[in-house]
This record gives sequence, structure tokens and C-alpha cells, in this order.
Amino acid sequence: MRKIIQMLVIACMVVLSTQVAFANADQETIQEGADITAVKRLAIAAPLYQPVEKDAPDKAALLQIEYDSSKVSRMYVLSYDEIAQNIKSAANTDLKSLDRRQAAKTYKENASKYADAYVVLTVANNSRTTFFFDVYKAGTNELLYTYEIRANRSEKDNVETFTNLCQQFYKHFDRAATEQLKNNNKKK
Repeated sequence: MRKIIQMLVIACMVVLSTQVAFANADQETIQEGADITAVKRLAIAAPLYQPVEKDAPDKAALLQIEYDSSKVSRMYVLSYDEIAQNIKSAANTDLKSLDRRQAAKTYKENASKYADAYVVLTVANNSRTTFFFDVYKAGTNELLYTYEIRANRSEKDNVETFTNLCQQFYKHFDRAATEQLKNNNKKK
């Protein structure tokens, strides 16, 4: 009987330590005075990313992953291609033919016509891949929300890992907006 209890305790410890070991490290920040509850339409801006590993997705694939991952979100998410097409038809400016800085400037100037906010993803490829999501208010370019998430050392730079990290962003952003709405209702 004593051996069975010891084995169960060891099994529980292994299971619990495994769950903790596979959790991604993350951190979120809502800027003081920022109202993320007002964000109903979120546009995806061009990511700041350079693939390092040969199997890593390219920039176009990362944009698609970022958009596809938004399916877990409750808000309406506009893809970069959709915004670029709208800007091309309205202002006759092709974002994809411009250099990175000029395209970002044109995107920021026109994003407020199509969305309440836009998200810029920055990918750092150090010993562990880190995603930095910065959400800005469209029109004023005021920083509203930041989210940082690190992949585990064992996770490779591939579609599965990038999808997981992007989905975590959308889930945390939705939770933060819901929490802020609850806190605002308590104050009233």
C-alpha cells in the first residue's frame, strides 16, 4: 500500500512539473489611460521579422499565420493584405512596392479608415524566439497594449510554434479587454 501511494505521488509530481515546463513565458502591459475595450476592429501591420532558421516561415507566411491565428479572437481582425488592397484602391498607393519605412508610414496614416487599432509584431530570434505584439490606436498611433511571449527552448521556429504564440496573443488581448470592461463597470 505504501509503495502504491509513493508511486502515485511521484506520478503526480511528474505530471505537474511537465505542465509547468511547457508553459510559454509571457508578459502583458496595458498603458495607463488606454481603453482597449473600444477596439472592435484590429488590423495586422507588417511584422518586423527576419527568418534565421532554414525551416522558419518567411515574412508572407508569418502574416498569414498571424491572420489565421485570429480565429480564436472575438474581435474582427483585418489582414495586412486586406488593408493594403483598400489603401491601393483608395489612395492608389501599393504598400507592397514601397520600402519598409515608407510602407509603414502610409499604413499608419490610413489604418484609421479601416480599423480601431493595429498590431505590430516584432520577432526576436535569440536563444529563444520571442514575439512582441504592440497594439496602437489607429489615427493617433498611441500605444495601447503590449504583449511579449517567449517560445520554449525546445520549440523550433516553425508554423506550429508561431501559430501557438499568435493565438496566445489574441486570447490574452481578449481577456485583458474583458477584464478592463469588468473593472470599468465596477467603478460606475
